[in-house]
Amino acid sequence: MRLRRSVATAVAVATVSLASVAWGSPWQLKPGEFYSELSGDFFSARTYLQNFDSKRIQLGGNLEQRVVRSHTELGWKKRASVWLDVPYVNRTFALDNGGAVTSTGLGDFDFGLRFGAHVAKMPLGIELGWSAPLGGNRKLFPGVGGSGGMDGTSYLAQATGPVRDSSAFFDSGLQSLYANLELGGTIGKSTFWTLGGGLRTHYLTAGSRSATDDRYADFLRGTGSLGIWLRPQLLLTGTYEGEWARSQGNPYDRIATPIAGDHGPDLEPSSTLLGPRFTYRVDDRMDMFAGSWHTIGGRNVLHTDQFYAGIAWKHTGLDRLAGAFGGTRAH
Repeated sequence: MRLRRSVATAVAVATVSLASVAWGSPWQLKPGEFYSELSGDFFSARTYLQNFDSKRIQLGGNLEQRVVRSHTELGWKKRASVWLDVPYVNRTFALDNGGAVTSTGLGDFDFGLRFGAHVAKMPLGIELGWSAPLGGNRKLFPGVGGSGGMDGTSYLAQATGPVRDSSAFFDSGLQSLYANLELGGTIGKSTFWTLGGGLRTHYLTAGSRSATDDRYADFLRGTGSLGIWLRPQLLLTGTYEGEWARSQGNPYDRIATPIAGDHGPDLEPSSTLLGPRFTYRVDDRMDMFAGSWHTIGGRNVLHTDQFYAGIAWKHTGLDRLAGAFGGTRAH
């Protein structure tokens, strides 16, 4: 997915991350319970954060993204649940000097398992996940799923040249495997918190790890949230996510000859996102929510202000301090 660790990656940082904090939960669904949501999100970006000093640089155009996403998690075993996630994506890159490139199609399918445990009285979630291109539109530019970086100086040429119609902008079939740990807790009767960390590897061929020949990259991730019930039905949650590249194969973040100097050869991107999420709990079975994500730091990633809204249906026995999975019952 990287158009150069790719804008896709950069774009993806904003999209996929958004989902992971909202859905990631140390609280476990029981067999027969479920959580399902339908959401839409949007952002418009004109700048990226530069490689060596995080300075915001103009893209030379405006990249807009619109996503409709379906996410469902099902209680499977006593201490295990499964989730499925499918996005439908539309993007337009409008050049400052005229003209535009538009792509529409299915993004990356995401599947995962969550195992529940406890540390003292605090819930602990262990998540294992896999994502891969659905292939609904092989020309989808720049691609959805995972995170990475971009070289903004080459964006215009890559977005408008003949190569834009190749699968290089769709990750050439790159997949992701990831593992996360998330711990949760409560403060009093109206506040909850979560902290998490994990690893993600993005690859073309499983087991191919040559630093000189293979397309792969490994990332460290960190997440956190703090939720406060402002009123009996109104929940405000502050959410955070960061991701940092640790290692990669040389071909991972480029599709052409490496650019020397400040923009290459290895971009080693990082991204830090922060945002609020407002949840209106209609009843035990339904939530309405809206929120935003903002890029507050990073290297070689898009600078985005992303806004989203949606509706969730669920059936769980959890109380109101169990995050998105919870109901109206007092803690």
